[in-house]
Amino acid sequence: MGWQDWDWSGDDDRPERDRVWVGLRDGAFLGQEDGVRKRGLVSLNAGWLARGGLLRLYADRLEFEPNPLERLLGARRRRLPFAEIARIERRPERPDDLSPVGQTPRMRLHLAGGPHLDVLPAGGGLDDWLAAIREAWAWHARVHGTG
Repeated sequence: MGWQDWDWSGDDDRPERDRVWVGLRDGAFLGQEDGVRKRGLVSLNAGWLARGGLLRLYADRLEFEPNPLERLLGARRRRLPFAEIARIERRPERPDDLSPVGQTPRMRLHLAGGPHLDVLPAGGGLDDWLAAIREAWAWHARVHGTG
């Protein structure tokens, strides 16, 4: 599969050099993956530690795979089953709001054990990610009686 084989639909108004970055951001170079509902580049932040990589959304979990440089620095693949997520919030709460502390808009995943993770999707796709994750998370909770 070469660059010319990628599905560029929706990016016709972008210059050719920018379209390559959109394909990289969305993980288009990987092709179809079984069970993956959404994927894309994100920064996963836990306190002061931030790791860049690819986030995949499945029907029952999120999986984060660090990029090669982060792996060299000791980052590991992270699997977050929906059963371990207690709450999902957008920070700031509405897209038009500004953070009072100057933070970049993010999705905060509150884990059942107490800590939280911040997810910052590349390319301004925060609200698309939130909708997709909340839908899968709510469905999982309904099916498994955890909601």
